[in-house]
Amino acid sequence: MKIRIILRLFLLLLLLFSPNWTFSQVQKTYTIADISVEGNTFSDPHTIISLSGLNRGDVITFPYDAKLQKAIKNLWNRKQFSDVQILVDKISENIIFLTIKIKEYPRVSDITIKNNKKISKEDLMKVINKNRGDIISKYEVYQIEQRIKRKYKEEGLPFAIVKAKLNPTDKPDYFELEIEIDEGFKYKVKSITFVGNQNLREDDLKEAFKETKTKHWWQFWRSAKFEPDKYKEDKELLLNYARNNGFIDFEILGDTIIYDDNEKVVNIKIFVNEGKKYFIRNIYFLGNTVFPNEALLRRLDISKGEPFNQEKLQQNLNGNKENTDAMSLYFDNGYLFARSEIQEIRVEPDSLDLYIRVYEGNRVTIRKVEIVGNTKTKDKVIRRELYTYPGDYFNRSAIIKSVRALGLLNYFNPETLRPDVKMVDNTKVDIVYQVEERSTDTFNASIGFAGSFGLTGAIGFSFNNFSLLEPLKGGGGQLFNFNLEFGQANRYRTISLGFTEPWLFDEPTTLGFNLYDTRIIYNPIDLRRTGFGINIGRRLRWPDDYFRVDGGIRIQRNNVGSGYSSYYRPGISTEFTISESISRISLDNIFFPTSGSRFTWSNDLALGAVGIGTTDFFKTQLRFEINQTVMKINELPRVVLNVTSNWGYITGLKTDTSINPIELFFMGGTGLSSGFPVTPLRGYPDQSIGPRAGGKVLARHFAELRFAVSLDPMPIYFYGFLEAGNVWSSLDRTDPFNLKRSAGVGVQIFLQALGIIGFSYGYGFDKTDDTGQISGWRFLFHIGQ
Repeated sequence: MKIRIILRLFLLLLLLFSPNWTFSQVQKTYTIADISVEGNTFSDPHTIISLSGLNRGDVITFPYDAKLQKAIKNLWNRKQFSDVQILVDKISENIIFLTIKIKEYPRVSDITIKNNKKISKEDLMKVINKNRGDIISKYEVYQIEQRIKRKYKEEGLPFAIVKAKLNPTDKPDYFELEIEIDEGFKYKVKSITFVGNQNLREDDLKEAFKETKTKHWWQFWRSAKFEPDKYKEDKELLLNYARNNGFIDFEILGDTIIYDDNEKVVNIKIFVNEGKKYFIRNIYFLGNTVFPNEALLRRLDISKGEPFNQEKLQQNLNGNKENTDAMSLYFDNGYLFARSEIQEIRVEPDSLDLYIRVYEGNRVTIRKVEIVGNTKTKDKVIRRELYTYPGDYFNRSAIIKSVRALGLLNYFNPETLRPDVKMVDNTKVDIVYQVEERSTDTFNASIGFAGSFGLTGAIGFSFNNFSLLEPLKGGGGQLFNFNLEFGQANRYRTISLGFTEPWLFDEPTTLGFNLYDTRIIYNPIDLRRTGFGINIGRRLRWPDDYFRVDGGIRIQRNNVGSGYSSYYRPGISTEFTISESISRISLDNIFFPTSGSRFTWSNDLALGAVGIGTTDFFKTQLRFEINQTVMKINELPRVVLNVTSNWGYITGLKTDTSINPIELFFMGGTGLSSGFPVTPLRGYPDQSIGPRAGGKVLARHFAELRFAVSLDPMPIYFYGFLEAGNVWSSLDRTDPFNLKRSAGVGVQIFLQALGIIGFSYGYGFDKTDDTGQISGWRFLFHIGQ
C-alpha cells in the first residue's frame, strides 16, 4: 500500500513541476503482468477480470489508454457495481500490475409490504419484480415506488403514498426492501360547477368531459371516479369543445378541487373566461390550380355566418371518415404531396376570415402493386378485390376501399391488414398490401340430444377458400360445402352439397349450385323436400360498387304427410321458384364489423299460379344493419354498437294456396333443434313465438354493444343485447308495436375448425305463445350466428 501511494505522488509531482510537459511526453508503454480484484463480495474475481476485457500480456500506455476506459465501461454496463476503478499497483521497468477496485450493489434479503389492502401482495410483487438475492440499487428503489404508484392509479387510488427503503440486516451487503403504503381513498366526483360562463350552458360544459363526471343513482353505466390525470385531459377536451362552438379565446382561469375525506368525494369549481363568439365571414382558397374554389368549398361544407368550429374545419379540410373532405380531391387524383395551411384573420367585432393556402405538389402514379404474406390465397384472388392498379394515379380512397374489400374476404387477420405506400421518386410510388393468412375452413362432427328429435348427429365441412383446380392446396376463393345431419328414428335428416364460384371468367359474377334433401317429423310438420338451386349474381358499379344483385332458380319436390292435414295440405307438390335480391354491404369485417352497413332486400316467387309447378307464393324479406365504433383501445376499435332490423312477409297467390311449411316464419331461441329455418330470439325457447304452424309476417330488431377481446388468432367478442320480435299469422293481425322483448349478455367465438359458436344468457320479458308463461332467463348455445 505504501509503495502504491508513493508511486502516485511521484507521478503527480512529475507532471506538476515539469516546465514543458505535454500529455504525449508522459505516455509510456507497459505490458500487464498481473490483474487483481478488490471489494468483491458476491462476484468471482476471475469473472470480473474476464468481463473487463483486460488480460495478462496486454500492452497498454500509461497513464491513459482506451483499453482501460473500455474495461471500466464494460463493468459499469453489468449494472452490478456502484463504483469501478482501475488502479496501478506497481510498475517495474516495462511491466505494470493493475487492481480492479469495485463496490457492489447490495442484495435483497427479504421484501416487506405494509398496509396494502386494495391490492394483493402477489399483484404488487409482480410490479416490484424483485426476489430474494437479486441485486438492487437506490435508483431501482425509486423506480419501484413509481411503478407501485402507477398501479394504484390504475386501480382508482391516485393519491396513494408509497415509500420504499433499504434496511440493513445482520448479513453484510444484504438489505431488506421495505415498502410502506398509504392507499388513501377512492374519491368520487360529487359536483362540477363553472364560474364565468355566460353563453355556454353548464350542462354542455360538463358533457365535454369524458372521464370526470358526476353520477345520479339511475346512471348505472357511468363511473364518477375522480382521477387527477384524466381530469387534466378532460380540461383539454373542455377547451376543444368551447373552441368548436366559436369561442376560440376560451380559457380556464383556474380551478378549485375540494376533497371531502368524510364522504370521500370531491367538489370541483372551474373558473372560465369565454371571450367573444366568432363567426365565419369569408373563406378564401389560395394556390389551387387543379380544382376550382367552388369544388373545394363544397367539400369544406362550411357556410358564411356559422360559428367557427375548429374540429369541423380540420376534418372537412384534411380528412373525415367518408373521405369527402376537400383535400381528398387531391389525394384521390394523384396529388400525394398536397397539403394545406390555414390562416385565421380576425375581423372586428366578432368575425373571422379564413385563408386556406393549398400546396398541390407533383402528381404521383402507382408504379406497381405488391402483395406480401399470402401463403395460401392466390395473388389473383387478392388482386381482383383491389381498386389500385399499376399506372393509375395515386388514390387514397381506393386504398381504403381495397383494405375493406380484403377484410370482407375473411381470409386474413384484420388487425395486421395494412397497406404501405413506398416512394420510388417524386412522381412514382409502390403500394404494398401486407396480409396474414388465417384459416376459415370449418369441419363439423358432433353428437348430441334434442328434445324434438332425440339423439342427433352431424358431419360436414365448409371450404371457404377452395380451389377446384387445386383442391388439396386451396386458395382459389371458391366455396365448397357438404353437410349431413340426422335425428333419432329418422325424425330428422338433411343432406346438402353446394359450390360457388365468386368470380366467373375473372369477372365479378357469382355462379353457384346447391343440392339438398331434407326429412322433418316435428309436430305439426311431416315434410320431405328434395331439390336443387342455381344462383347467379354480380357486383354493381352503380349507385356505388358496394351494391350487388343476385338471382336464382330453385326446383323442389315437397311431400307433406297426411297426419297433419289440419295445418298443411297433404300430398306431393312441385315447386318452381325464382328469386332475386339486391344488397349493399360496406362492412369492414364479417365477424366483427366496426363500421359500415349491410342492406339486403330479397324476393322469392313460386310460379304455381301461372301453371309452372303446383306451389305458389310470394315471399319478401328486408334486413338492415349498421355498425358504429364507440370506443378505441390502443388506436384499435374495440367497442362497437350494432343495430339490426329484419322484416318478412309471405302470401299465397291463389285463394286455395297451401304454402310449404318450411317457407313460413318461426321464431324463438336459436332454431338449432327444429331442423328448418327459425328466426332467433334470445331469451325465449325455440319456436315459442307466433303461430305453432308458422306465421306469414315477421319482425325482429336488436341492438348489441360489442367488446372485442381478441381478433387474432382466435376472434372473440362479448356483447350485451336488447332484442324484440314477433311473428303474426296474417298481415291484418300484424301489430309492429306488439313485440316480445328480451335483454341479456353473450359471447361469440370464431374457431377455425368449427366456425362461429356462441353462448347467450337472456331474459324474456313477455309470455310465450305456446305456454302463455313469462319466458324468464334462458341460456342458449349458437352455431353460425
